Amino acid sequence: DPNEKRPGYFNNVHGIAVDPETRRVFVNDRNNHRGQIFDENGQYLKEFYIGDAPSDIHLLYIGADRTLWMPDRGTSKMLKYDLDGHFLYSWGTWGDIPGGFWGVHGVSVDQEGNFYVAEVDSGRIQKFRPRQGANPAFLVSKPVYSAWN
Repeated sequence: DPNEKRPGYFNNVHGIAVDPETRRVFVNDRNNHRGQIFDENGQYLKEFYIGDAPSDIHLLYIGADRTLWMPDRGTSKMLKYDLDGHFLYSWGTWGDIPGGFWGVHGVSVDQEGNFYVAEVDSGRIQKFRPRQGANPAFLVSKPVYSAWN
């Protein structure tokens, strides 16, 4: 049912991430404009609101700083949340210009902190390098390698 909003029900799941420290599972309930959080056994814990249309989250990323980043295709912004679902920060603008976003549909971060985005609407990949001395609170953090041990 596209109007189903009960906890643990979804309307177009379109992203998932796991916090390696707490093992909580974060699920993007895309068309309900919310994130839902579950324990490692699938037990519903809580949900958080992302925003009405044009908000259109496509995936989730949890980095080493234990924050949740979500590219918002509808607003062309990268959204940063804490792991309790509280909004912290956003950056970005629409466009097929260098540095703009047009349909982000994939993200990754390498060991040096370079941030990569794949854009379905513009058909391109962009690489963002952190500036020397940049405030780490505004950067998409490096990946969590300890989770692989």
